[in-house]
Amino acid sequence: MGGRKSLWVVLTMVLLFSASSACAEMHSSVKISVFNFGTPSLEASGYGTTVTNMLVDELKADPALAVLERKELEAFLSLNDLRQDENLDNVLHIGTRLGLNVIVVGNVGKKGSVITINCNVVHIEQRRSIFSTQLRALGDAGLTTEVRKLGAMIAQTITTQIVERRDEEPTFKGPVNFRKRAGNKRVYLSWEDPSQTAVGFEVMRSLAEEGPFAKIATVTRPEFVDQEVDRNTTYFYKIRSIDSKGGRSEYSSLIAAETALTPNPPVILRAEGHIKSVHLTWAPNPISSEDPLKLKGYKLFRSKVEPGPYREVANILGKSLGMERDAFSTLDKLSKVTFIDNGLADGEDYYYQVLAYNEKNLESEFSFPMKVTTVPIVKGLSVQGDLIREVVLTWEPVNSPVVNGYYVYRSMMEDGSFTRIKKIDAPPSGQPGIIQHVDKEGLGDNLRYYYRVTSFEDPETESSPSVTVSVMTKGKPPTPQNLTATSGLVKRIDVSWTPSPQTEVQGYNLYWSREKIGQYELLKKIEGRLNTAYSDASRGLERLDDDATYYYTIRAYNRVDVESDPSEVASGTTKAVPSKPQGLGGESQKVREVPLSWSANPESDIDTYHIYRAPGKDGGEFDRIAKVRGGTYYVDKDLKDGMVYRYRILAEDQDGLVSAFSDVITVETKSRPKRPGAFTADLRGGRVELRWKANAETDIAYYTVYEKRFFGLEKIETVQKTGFVEPAPEKGKKKTYVVTASSLDGLESDPSAEVTIVGR
Repeated sequence: MGGRKSLWVVLTMVLLFSASSACAEMHSSVKISVFNFGTPSLEASGYGTTVTNMLVDELKADPALAVLERKELEAFLSLNDLRQDENLDNVLHIGTRLGLNVIVVGNVGKKGSVITINCNVVHIEQRRSIFSTQLRALGDAGLTTEVRKLGAMIAQTITTQIVERRDEEPTFKGPVNFRKRAGNKRVYLSWEDPSQTAVGFEVMRSLAEEGPFAKIATVTRPEFVDQEVDRNTTYFYKIRSIDSKGGRSEYSSLIAAETALTPNPPVILRAEGHIKSVHLTWAPNPISSEDPLKLKGYKLFRSKVEPGPYREVANILGKSLGMERDAFSTLDKLSKVTFIDNGLADGEDYYYQVLAYNEKNLESEFSFPMKVTTVPIVKGLSVQGDLIREVVLTWEPVNSPVVNGYYVYRSMMEDGSFTRIKKIDAPPSGQPGIIQHVDKEGLGDNLRYYYRVTSFEDPETESSPSVTVSVMTKGKPPTPQNLTATSGLVKRIDVSWTPSPQTEVQGYNLYWSREKIGQYELLKKIEGRLNTAYSDASRGLERLDDDATYYYTIRAYNRVDVESDPSEVASGTTKAVPSKPQGLGGESQKVREVPLSWSANPESDIDTYHIYRAPGKDGGEFDRIAKVRGGTYYVDKDLKDGMVYRYRILAEDQDGLVSAFSDVITVETKSRPKRPGAFTADLRGGRVELRWKANAETDIAYYTVYEKRFFGLEKIETVQKTGFVEPAPEKGKKKTYVVTASSLDGLESDPSAEVTIVGR
């Protein structure tokens, strides 16, 4: 508000400057300003101000020049953040804004005792330099002379190129919509400036339509109140405009105003600001009027500033107030009149005056002005964003008893169509603080929304929208970082990651796949932002495979289950089972045993080798017969002679993981010798001679001769030859013999066929 006041002050100064020039033969004077002369070197410091001030004094002495005061120039430049320099565009911009004809610019240099003055005179309307020169002064003593010479040169240039060229004929269109309101003590005049360039207006008056006219005032506003009038007299008026160059416009149309008795002015009782409207109440003046005529109606006038100009906004006849045409005499008996002035701006100050007029349309003076402010737009609207599918809006309550609530509008585009999304009742009167609304309806993620808020008096009466604010909703959560998967564990993979820094994160969704590039399935929903580890050990009831690689990615999710982008993929491999044992071998032809050996597994954590055996070359089931810890050798004992066995082994590590079976080997134990063949017995010379065929085996160590008796075989003798002799049995008695073969390993064959000898 302070800035606006300052601007008005400066503009008023400029208008006053223009008006004063107009009053002093404006048509022959030229408005001029001198910018501070610059000093391009430190040696010349201070001379720029000296030359400027001296030159201003010289130019002020010329009555044809109206020089803008330094303080007025500097106040204008400071308010508008402008600067004094020699740049032509800048000079033209400032000159145009101030309504100047000429601006003088330049600089002062100094080298030794020589002072150099460079000067340039810029004609604002022609947008060019009309004079430039350079002067040199020897020391300070010669400076005054040179500046005086420069002032004369500038004045001469302006006289020859501007003043003498001016045309005294009208140069632009004069005022229009010239209106009057006459009373018994004054005449009020108003008009409009179609050129929008006038800086002053000359008011001319005459007692006769044909003149002569005399200038009674020069004003800077498009209105004038002539208070030096006589009662019951007709006056004639015309107006012409004055532009910033001193030129005059055409005259306005002629207007006549008769002074006579008029009604007394009404009294405004109340003016209330509403949304885009003002509710006014006034009453007839309680003082009786000398006007004998009947009161016909009222006229309402409005202005943006108290001094005016005021514009008519309503003409209210008695019949519009419920009075019949023949009842005008009672109009002044009404206790009060109400009127609503609609279509106003929000939060603006308005000044109102009312006058009454009689049946001859003679108007009273204005009532005292009444100031009223319409309800302002909603202020202080702010928005909190970066939230998950919600936006928090706050604003200041409108300090007006007529406001019953607020409408919230939203759009996806700043200049797009806004949709009303919420109606909010106004808080109780006098309740402090701010109003808040949380928008949660249909918002998306990482989207920009625009909001406006209006106030309403009733469903049909709504203020203009507040300033537009925008906000972004929070996007998806940040992608989890540092996902790792630990390999080498038994039927499980441990997965971990860094906690999300966003506090709105509610947890994580862990996904897995058997292929790095493939379809990932949800493995586990992990609740809690700080829970950043998971041990993957199964898929339902099934545990993870051994030596299997699993791929993982993870996404953070928030309270509305919006997921982040997936993290980088991490993979882990379960511990492999021991490799299949190699090098399994067994020695055949061992007596009732099989020595087994194999190569040690490459794994360092092998705990046990399991040995399995099956009978026969094929068929037969394998049974585990032994566990070997810390070695790669085993002897399978107590086997059957001449039996074929199949063997295989597997390795088990310290974690209980078991390898595949080794390759199967087949081993045969050593067989017993075959029973001796061709076994015979003969009686010769009282002796029994036993003979048999030698066994084919090369490792036969001896033969054993048995006598078969009632309780079994009884060993008689072991011999290394293939015969045996002993005494013959007594006459009539008999003996039955068998013989077996034994190998060097002690294996004994089955008995040979039996032979029987009867003694003779």
